[in-house]
Amino acid sequence: MALAVEAPASTTAEGLTSHTQNQAQPTIYELMARVMNDVRDVGKNGFNDHQKYKFRGVDDFIGALAQPLRDHGVFMMTEILDFQVSVRGKMNAVHMRVAFHFYGPTGDKVTATTLGEASDTADKASNKAMSAALKYALMQTFMIPVDAGSLDDGDRDHPEGQASPADGYMQRLRKPAVWNNVTALQAMHTEAKADGLLNARVYAPGGDETTLGELIVARGTALKAEAAEREARQAAEAPAVAAQVVAETGSGAPTDGSSGEAAAEAAGPGAPSEYLAKLLRQVSDCWNSNNLLIFNQIGEDGAQHGVLDEEFTDKRGVVTTLRKVLDDRIAEIQAAQGGDAERSAA
Repeated sequence: MALAVEAPASTTAEGLTSHTQNQAQPTIYELMARVMNDVRDVGKNGFNDHQKYKFRGVDDFIGALAQPLRDHGVFMMTEILDFQVSVRGKMNAVHMRVAFHFYGPTGDKVTATTLGEASDTADKASNKAMSAALKYALMQTFMIPVDAGSLDDGDRDHPEGQASPADGYMQRLRKPAVWNNVTALQAMHTEAKADGLLNARVYAPGGDETTLGELIVARGTALKAEAAEREARQAAEAPAVAAQVVAETGSGAPTDGSSGEAAAEAAGPGAPSEYLAKLLRQVSDCWNSNNLLIFNQIGEDGAQHGVLDEEFTDKRGVVTTLRKVLDDRIAEIQAAQGGDAERSAA
């Protein structure tokens, strides 16, 4: 895939050269005016299949000017003034400043200077940058009408206004709720597969070109690796966490007097097992969250490890279980959300 950006041209003129003395010939200024009079309109006849937008190609401008230039004896020479190369991810980018000299029969000339910029994954960046610079030099030097019906609307069909289906997925993917959520990524992968967009070309956050499917899978794999590393670290810290829970009252919990939160802290002879202590610490850390999914996930984790109904003594001296602590907190959240909904309806 290649990208090209052009800048407006600037034009200068020089008088007769020392080797031309034939004053009977028209000047380059007269000939340029005649060429402008003969040149036809150029519309957006090209179409980019990848990004779904119309464009005017350099061939359209060359085709519009070739015969008028020949008819009036005007020819063009190219001069590269500046040339810079850079790398954008996997793309080779070229920036250049180019002078286009238009000569008449007497040797006098008009020079149009413009910029060209293009990117390519292989060796075509320079060619594309030259084409970009030439296109705008021809268009602005000869004032070629770019659209018979809208000469002042150069961006009417610009690709920024026409997003592709893959662009919609990328906008969703950039949201933290999706980018940092394995479940959301899996759902998006399934949806993109059904839409036939897994092979759509996109750009990753780092600028590398890839496919939508590869980007989603790579991000999900990275999140799973982070979760596995975090789980291993928590397992290694579990004994110390359990000892701290037993030894301290209200460790790691906000001091707002919540009796339900107190139940999430264990103390005394009925201290929990190591894994239950880890889950209780998670409950305590997330106590003020209103996200039901967090507490449901902790409950599923406890059921999977057989500690959901394990009894322990909380810091109030009450024997309880993780299930009861979670059920109480979930009920509180649901009651609060129901009250908010009623107030909103009112």
